[in-house]
Amino acid sequence: MIDNLSFPRDWSTCLVSDAGEAIVGQQRTPDAASGPDIRPYLRVANVFDDRLDLEELSTMSFAPEARLRYRLQAGDVLLCEGQSRELVGRCAMFNGEVEELYFQNHVIRFRPHKEVHPDFSLLVFRAYQYGGVFGALARGTTNIVNLGLKRFRNLPFPVPPLEVQREIAERAREAQDLVDLTTDALQKAVPIISDLPRKVRDRIILGETRLDPDANTELVEGEWRKASEVVDARAPIVYGILQPGPDITDEDGVPYIRGQDLREGEILEDQLRRTSLEIAQKYERSALRPGDVLLGIIRHTRVAIVPQELDGAQITQGTARLRPADAIDSSFLAHWLASGAAQSWLRGRMRGINMPGLNLADVRQLPVPLFSAEKQRELVALLDDAISEMDLLREKVETGLERSAAIERALISSLAYGTLAEEISREHAGTRTSADLVSTLRAKGDNRSRESRKKAVAVKKRASARTKVKAPPSRERLIDALRAAGARATPEELYASLALTEEDVDEFYFLLRDLEKNGLVQVHRPDDTAVFLEVSS
Repeated sequence: MIDNLSFPRDWSTCLVSDAGEAIVGQQRTPDAASGPDIRPYLRVANVFDDRLDLEELSTMSFAPEARLRYRLQAGDVLLCEGQSRELVGRCAMFNGEVEELYFQNHVIRFRPHKEVHPDFSLLVFRAYQYGGVFGALARGTTNIVNLGLKRFRNLPFPVPPLEVQREIAERAREAQDLVDLTTDALQKAVPIISDLPRKVRDRIILGETRLDPDANTELVEGEWRKASEVVDARAPIVYGILQPGPDITDEDGVPYIRGQDLREGEILEDQLRRTSLEIAQKYERSALRPGDVLLGIIRHTRVAIVPQELDGAQITQGTARLRPADAIDSSFLAHWLASGAAQSWLRGRMRGINMPGLNLADVRQLPVPLFSAEKQRELVALLDDAISEMDLLREKVETGLERSAAIERALISSLAYGTLAEEISREHAGTRTSADLVSTLRAKGDNRSRESRKKAVAVKKRASARTKVKAPPSRERLIDALRAAGARATPEELYASLALTEEDVDEFYFLLRDLEKNGLVQVHRPDDTAVFLEVSS
């Protein structure tokens, strides 16, 4: 994936580390969690695609020097360092929405240099995330992977002329606004469409009538009956198997239906489990027949009709079976149970917090409208047609959302360094070349590296000057040396600054572990190889 990255021909590239400063945030330690300088910070849960969730911010203590290093500025790009492989590297920009905000060590902050437009850098990183570049780069387990700061810094970064970057960023934002507007409208339609079937059932079945348990509401052309009065007298309302035992994988097992197997008026037959014939026979009273109506009674009240293929199947204690008597049609009973009026009545009688459920006694008391057989057939025909139309409408909205997401991904990739980026680049021919910018960035990067090395050498010299007589390592010496470094140091740099001998190695690392355990020293591991030490505030 990374080897196949292709950029416009006239563009030069540098490393991410040349294009800007990339660091991870402060680790949340016990001391930091309750320290004196409490400040809000971003974590992975706050960073979404092109959006920061700033409603619920966690807090921890940031020492003065940490605040200088980890405080966010407008234009900073935040990336999720640890996530699932599909979502790792998910990124958004901080635009100064919060006056003072910091970030945690599971988030990477990229602060572009002035030669790189912040919006353009966000666009490139979003294209990397969409295109699977970050996923291919990350390391870790099946569920959670880490991008790795070092690997991220060593990625190639395209650098077109700054005028081209600005133009690309402007067009990308315009396109994103249109996509967001479309997606937002479709998402708002989803709950409305989802609620329509319940309302339509109420309207078609009841008309202007309202189900009022406290009043004897008259029903035009029909009468109210209890659910227990409209089921087969030989098959009362029951639930099923309490303990179905281990799943039987061969065909000798008897399939059983759980509450989670009921979806959108259907039974998800492909995910049904099987119990043994011996267990099923003990619950013969709850065996199913085609036309039985099932009602979820734990956590949800979904409804479905048993098809011919599940003749003889079983249910569990989370599902109630209603076998319609001759006076009521299975489809009509199922439509009524799924109506807004019936669902509201049932939910109002659920008990419990962690696992709310219905008692069968309540289900048996559910009011059911009973009409003539001809009237029921007429209502079922109307209901089937209306629900079918609404299913099509829901599918269109879902398809629209999928297309909107696909268009967004295609636009981001094309504008970042694809076909649209090439077209924009040709429109700005004659501007400062891409190669000039990259040369400037690399020269600045070399200067920063030299300054960092000089600082490290100076720290070592000061430490050596103070250590005229070699002394064994101690907790106090390690902490003093770290403070003298003025910033984070690697274990190797700290070891060298103390001028220790080979005999001191074991004691040195023992003391480091002890200092970390007691919260006196923070150990930062931004990627698989780098380790930095810092005195806790």
